[in-house]
Amino acid sequence: MKKILFVCTGNTCRSPMAGALFQKLINEKGLSGKYSCKSAGVYAFEHDPATSEAVEVMKNEYGIDISDHRASVLDFDDIMDAWLILVMTERHRNMILDVFPQAADKLFTLKSFAEVDDENPDISDPFGMDYEVYKNCAAEIETLLNRIIAKLIKSE
Repeated sequence: MKKILFVCTGNTCRSPMAGALFQKLINEKGLSGKYSCKSAGVYAFEHDPATSEAVEVMKNEYGIDISDHRASVLDFDDIMDAWLILVMTERHRNMILDVFPQAADKLFTLKSFAEVDDENPDISDPFGMDYEVYKNCAAEIETLLNRIIAKLIKSE
């Protein structure tokens, strides 16, 4: 099984939403036996819950319960176990490369792997913002994940 690792800053907003959405989408496409996922944060506080806004958006907009999510700090094992590492920002990518240069071949921003040519290569951090900002963030992530899953299917 190929493990995909989603990484953001605190592992309480973007990466848990990405992981939950990815799992939902691969289940819907019958790919759950081929791919698994995990999320982590470069500056996470171990065991912090997902933000209430992330929990609400996932529940209300997608019918996904992430209330049990607990933050995890990115570590060497995460990097080595991952088949593909998808980060939310260029900064995350550069931080990981500085510490784990061996990850270069499997490390991409979400937008670059989805082959989206955008002036802003990053998924903006919704932390501290309102429900609508989280909703827009999740929708952007979902759109990119649909492109990524189509790309994965095509490459099989």
